[in-house]
Amino acid sequence: MRISSQLLLNFLLNAVWQIALIVALASLGAWLLRSSSARYRHWLWVGALCLAFFVPAATSVRAYFETPAPAIVEPIVVNEPFRARSLPEGTTTSTDLLPSVIQLNTALVFLLLGIYGIVVLYRSFRLAQAWQTTRTIKRNALELEPDDKIDAIINKCESDLATGARRLRVLRSETLPVPVTMGLGQPVIILPSALLREGNTELLTSAIGHEFIHVTRHDYVLNFIYELLYLPISFHPAAALLRRRIKQTRELCCDELVATRIVKAEVYARSLLRLAGSAPTLRRLSVTTTVGIADADILEARIMSLLTKPRVTTRWRKTLLFAVSLLLLVPCVAAAAAFNLRFDMQDAVTQDPAVQEKDRVKEVEKERQSVELRARQSADVMKEKIAADPALRGELERRREFELEMREVANAAMLRLAKITMEQAIQVATSHKPGKVLLATLGAKGWEEPGKLAKDGVVFYHVQIADEVNNSSTHVFINALDGTLIKTEQELPRKQQRPENQ
Repeated sequence: MRISSQLLLNFLLNAVWQIALIVALASLGAWLLRSSSARYRHWLWVGALCLAFFVPAATSVRAYFETPAPAIVEPIVVNEPFRARSLPEGTTTSTDLLPSVIQLNTALVFLLLGIYGIVVLYRSFRLAQAWQTTRTIKRNALELEPDDKIDAIINKCESDLATGARRLRVLRSETLPVPVTMGLGQPVIILPSALLREGNTELLTSAIGHEFIHVTRHDYVLNFIYELLYLPISFHPAAALLRRRIKQTRELCCDELVATRIVKAEVYARSLLRLAGSAPTLRRLSVTTTVGIADADILEARIMSLLTKPRVTTRWRKTLLFAVSLLLLVPCVAAAAAFNLRFDMQDAVTQDPAVQEKDRVKEVEKERQSVELRARQSADVMKEKIAADPALRGELERRREFELEMREVANAAMLRLAKITMEQAIQVATSHKPGKVLLATLGAKGWEEPGKLAKDGVVFYHVQIADEVNNSSTHVFINALDGTLIKTEQELPRKQQRPENQ
């Protein structure tokens, strides 16, 4: 539950500003491509929709799995005498900064996720309802009556568009006001009966040709995919703009292809004006799952696009398209990689420090008892084995001698690699955390082989400083090469390290 909440929270809050950025860049790119072919603007808006979903999703996953560097554990220790002195003037220290996490109130988090869930459920219900409406339209459609004129138009469209040997199904409907295309696996074109009875050849050729273009472009399948991508980001107003621009540019693409391959632009413009202007708009429920000639609400722009030709040459068109693609992709990738915000919700215990400290003490004590129990059991088992097998005793002694020898080699290597003295390390530690020094040791992590440190290995001083006010201590780790601060760890108060019943 917590994992899913954290992923959704990061997705939701990062999507607020990332989608706005993507839509702004896509709008600028569409303006730059305003004099080029409509298909370039269409794929620009489709790419923006994909980025609007995948950029926040990638940011959410990255924020969840992004963890701080592991702490240094199990150092090899060499004790040295020490004498604390004040830090010389001009000496500086540095800390490793961990990625910041914005903590939000738990109630606020669940409120935001609840509202988001309601919006997504509502949009899902509308999509399912639209899908059911589309199936009803298809189920109520009727077969075409034999008509030589309609057959000739269909054959002409199939020939001009090279749809292949498979003949597309063309049906009629008494309820639809305009032609539509539907069907995932087997596309079907449904024509209004009123249009068929009118018998206008130019009008029929334009309508049927437009729907054939939708089929050859696989617009129905792609539209369904776009609707699924739109669902998780449907809460954002800019996402609705993306969806509307995709529908509009899709119709402009189909208009260009019809005017290029099937009928003349002037003839198609007149037909489009009659088809899209005289018929009422389809109901919202069916618009989301069908594609047709009346989908877009930009009739004037479609007519003007047909009557004017692009003013950009092919060479400059490709160059401009490449530049616009970089304009859209580079900032989005940079925003997802370098400027992702991390959000998390506060635990109930973090809101009450006393409860948090009490539970933490219980967990520490429980873990300590478990470790002691396993250690005693392991020691008892080992004593029994040694008593029963004298050869094992000799093997253990040889192994112990080898470990002592390797420890001496490691200690000598650490002393050789350390560039600052123990006293200097103590000065750095006490300047960061003033107090009485309880312990100071030299350690290392990341051995490549005995006596040789790996490239990512580190030699460090571990200084334990007493905190008399809280009756606890602070562990400070200093880099033995340059004297910088690696990290600090606060130890639990000694009075709380015992169980409550003791």
